[in-house]
Amino acid sequence: MLVGRDGELGRIEAEMATPGRVGAVYVHGPAGIGKTALLHEATDRAVARSGGYQLVWIDGRDIAPAPDQLEDALGAPPQRGRPLVVLDSFEHVEALGGYLRRVLLPALPPGAAVLIGSRRAPGPEWAPRAEAGFLALALAPLRPEASTEVLRRHGLDAAAVERARDWAHGNPLALELAAASAQGDPGSAGGGRLDEDLVARLVAERLQGPHLATLGTAAIARVTTPDLLADSLLGADPEAEWEWLRGRDFVEPRGLGVSPHELVREAIRACMRRDHPLVERALRRRVADHLYAIGIGPAGPLAVTDLAELADSPALHWGFSWRASARLRVDGLRVGDLEAADRRLAGRRHAAVWEGSRALLEAAPEHGTVARDRDERLCGVTVSLTPGTAPVAADEDPILGPRLAHARRLERPDTVIWRDMIGVAEDRDPDLFGLLGMAGLLAATSGSPRYGYLPINPALPGARDFAAAGGAVHIAGLDARVGGETIECHVVDWGPGGVLAALHAHVYRELGLPEPSRPATARAVSVATVREAFRNLGVPADLARSPLAHGEGVAERSDSARDALVEAVDRAFGETPGDALTQTVLRRGYLERHATHEAVAEALHLSRAAYFRRLRRGCERVAAYLSAPG
Repeated sequence: MLVGRDGELGRIEAEMATPGRVGAVYVHGPAGIGKTALLHEATDRAVARSGGYQLVWIDGRDIAPAPDQLEDALGAPPQRGRPLVVLDSFEHVEALGGYLRRVLLPALPPGAAVLIGSRRAPGPEWAPRAEAGFLALALAPLRPEASTEVLRRHGLDAAAVERARDWAHGNPLALELAAASAQGDPGSAGGGRLDEDLVARLVAERLQGPHLATLGTAAIARVTTPDLLADSLLGADPEAEWEWLRGRDFVEPRGLGVSPHELVREAIRACMRRDHPLVERALRRRVADHLYAIGIGPAGPLAVTDLAELADSPALHWGFSWRASARLRVDGLRVGDLEAADRRLAGRRHAAVWEGSRALLEAAPEHGTVARDRDERLCGVTVSLTPGTAPVAADEDPILGPRLAHARRLERPDTVIWRDMIGVAEDRDPDLFGLLGMAGLLAATSGSPRYGYLPINPALPGARDFAAAGGAVHIAGLDARVGGETIECHVVDWGPGGVLAALHAHVYRELGLPEPSRPATARAVSVATVREAFRNLGVPADLARSPLAHGEGVAERSDSARDALVEAVDRAFGETPGDALTQTVLRRGYLERHATHEAVAEALHLSRAAYFRRLRRGCERVAAYLSAPG
């Protein structure tokens, strides 16, 4: 039972009970103040009070700052029912705020509720308005009597309670850590405040005992699951260690696993690298191995971002990282974005390059991905595509044309090509290009492409170092001179396992280990074959010519191809909300064909760009399923 928060729980309950609209609450406060615990208690009470709620819990640390990722977590609208959406650790994806207010809230039915937990207070844009808005709820430290009750429940005597209460100053995390420390050392937890150094001191004793590797794994990995512990621990019972870990006072549920409170996690990581460097290196390798193994399946995109974060290389992170996600969010193009970029690039050397990017995006906006700050201001744009998705206009483009021809001549369909990555904000975020690089990859393909054509501007500090860190080779014959700007072409071959395997190998190199060996794999069914078959479902004569078809005669061959596609759509996807949404897009957009693509996108509350990205990702998943042996 939660102690000392009855007033806050009452205000949340009242907001959620307001008839005729969506209940919306924004809970904020410093680290360890109890935001997650309050949200858990509020949702437990709401579900118990009203069985009609469908709880959707999203941790901001588990998703990229992109609407597609949020849509993945929410699932398709028909599956939502009366949703109770919780977005915890919102500071990690704070730039999604505009999307939440502009798109998510209006799409939810009356009686639904959205609860947000964040370390940072909301800005004025979150203020309640007549049509929408959030109740802002600041969490204060617990009162002395509530702090005393928390400590007494841990069995501390009066003297220990007084010392721990005076040290913690009402911070629930500090109270839990102080109680745990006092149980092992009755004279501990005196003076100071809750900061990284004191947290490190309080958890240091746990890094000397038999659970060192368990805590180290939990600090290195974004989320620790039973399967990860089984892969990372040697000479220990993973089931027993899992039960021990999930029972720690500083560990929180997260996704399918758990994670230490962020302050504690950072403290453990620092202690591990300082005091146990060999253990830390061994655990980082095993975590990387686990991420690679699960990334081969449906977890691919998230595993790619997690593996990138395991790397230490600043040069790699310059163009490949989610580190800006607490400040910027990824989005598709909106009305006014192109004009905003025009104004901010006017008179700059890059203006001529942008002119070509702008023309391409006017014709095919789905190839543009942008970064926005928490105030919805445009901060950057990236343009990326593949040889299979490139519009006709790309072949005439001075930058893309030669690179597309090169990829096709060398038969490289498994390729992502970036045309442009630009920063348009006056105060450019230092991690902007890392976000744009990763976003461009994930927007162009949901798989793990083998080849990447990087647009390297030699005048941009860090650009060439990034290409070198990824193993890219400069192909001068594909360089483009546009206006006064040179855009070099650096081509990276990530190998048979694609980006995922390359990042896995990069972590190995940083650890001084030989690269892991893995068999080369070739896709038997291409994405282009799947896409063409879907498009020809209503034309038996064309469908019968598909490589997916077999048998004699048009009817038998077209039926066999159709059956293969239907089976793949039924079986190629998991049970996550994101998989379900992509599966729904494929069924409605291709198999059922009762409406235009635009009408299907509108019915699913997806933008045109988001809808076509899901069609593309669905085709990739179907191709992978059809290519699997047996």
